[in-house]
Amino acid sequence: MIEPAWPAQTLAPEAPEAPVRPRRADGLALLGLFAGSGLARPVFLARRADGQVATLTELLARIIEAADGTRDVTAIADHAGRRCARAVSGADVAYLLTHRLMPLGLIAAPTGVTPTPRAKALLALTARRVLLPAPAVHRISGVLAVFFRPAVVSVLLALLVVADVWLFGRHSVRDSAAMVLATPSMILVLVGLTLVCALVHECGHAAACRYGGTRPGVIGVGMYLVWPAFFTDVTDSYRLSRWGRLRTDLGGIYFNGLFALVVVGAFALTRAEVLVMAAVLVHMDALRQLAPFVRLDGYYIVSDLVGVPDLFNRMGPAVRSAWRTATLAIPSRRRARADVGSAPDPGLAGLTRRARLLVTAWALYAAPMIAVNIVMLAVYAPFVLPRTALAVRDEFGRASQALAGGELVAALAGAVGMVLVALPAAGMVYVLVRVGRRLVRLVRVAWTLRMSRRRSGCGSRAAARSVGG
Repeated sequence: MIEPAWPAQTLAPEAPEAPVRPRRADGLALLGLFAGSGLARPVFLARRADGQVATLTELLARIIEAADGTRDVTAIADHAGRRCARAVSGADVAYLLTHRLMPLGLIAAPTGVTPTPRAKALLALTARRVLLPAPAVHRISGVLAVFFRPAVVSVLLALLVVADVWLFGRHSVRDSAAMVLATPSMILVLVGLTLVCALVHECGHAAACRYGGTRPGVIGVGMYLVWPAFFTDVTDSYRLSRWGRLRTDLGGIYFNGLFALVVVGAFALTRAEVLVMAAVLVHMDALRQLAPFVRLDGYYIVSDLVGVPDLFNRMGPAVRSAWRTATLAIPSRRRARADVGSAPDPGLAGLTRRARLLVTAWALYAAPMIAVNIVMLAVYAPFVLPRTALAVRDEFGRASQALAGGELVAALAGAVGMVLVALPAAGMVYVLVRVGRRLVRLVRVAWTLRMSRRRSGCGSRAAARSVGG
């Protein structure tokens, strides 16, 4: 999966003091203009050393550009004003430094401790750990970038189609699955091939990023809900055009296809039935990656097509705006809310009309899908959890018996099976707990607002009675 990150766009409770000669935070990189943006005004991007990315107006970007530690606020204002062709004063720069840039960790604090707020992104990867450092990924991606030459892509995709037709047209997936499930060692081989495929997938993202002329970051592993997942830092791809970013998004799925081609070739040579199942799982993983309502490749493909960096931040405003539009179609509602007109939700106000329509279409698809899945989790949890507990107990029993009998491969396969059976149930519980906590917070906020409005209304009526008396 791809894992760029966006910091919380909030202000500090108390504005810090502006340094005499401001300088950029250590490791900060200006990524330039966000090409193919769905925002109404030009947007510039900056990446902090921790990988978080911030969206900036041109004025803020020019201020950061000039903040090299040698200029004071007056000199920075002169530089930014000339680059933006507008009048900018030192007081303007000081205000923007203390109220916009320093709270986001983009300008170093004079105390030496620069705040680094992180976004609380919905459905984001957690507990990330580095597997391959950036220099190693850079070398590997340089070798693999050749696979993105147009002629190479055309030939390999044609070969993949031929290989799939041959494999699935002449061999029974059901028979292969039965043979693999009956052999513990084959289950371990299948799990190993799945992990290798996941790493190859991430190398595809990195190679696509490198082919476009930008530099990929680390390849690592983290937890997505409760499932371990690999990720690639391709934040630098935001320097690319929209097509360059889409190529990076699709690079992992393309390398899934290349891995499937290698697996089919190995099966043609060895006739090992486990390779048939491996090819099936590779294709299923590629399809799973296209899901646009979770943070997998499909989500980032939609994001780059629309030109909006973080769609989940726009989901709520898009759904509310669509609901208001639908209610205004009712004559009585239209008369009651004639003052609202067709003004977009503040969360969508900065988008172009095309981007608003596309974001709304995505939100109206993604929000019900997420809601339906959560409802299904809540409905099926009482039935799934007890059965999962029994299945885990059975797997544990088989693994224990195999270990007692000296069958180490069977014992290891049983342990792996126990984990694979338990993880979906653990993910179900984790999601329901998180959703429950969020609902409790929303209910508390709504109740607090209702009570404050009620107290305010009571106070107003009491004041009116006293005045009338």
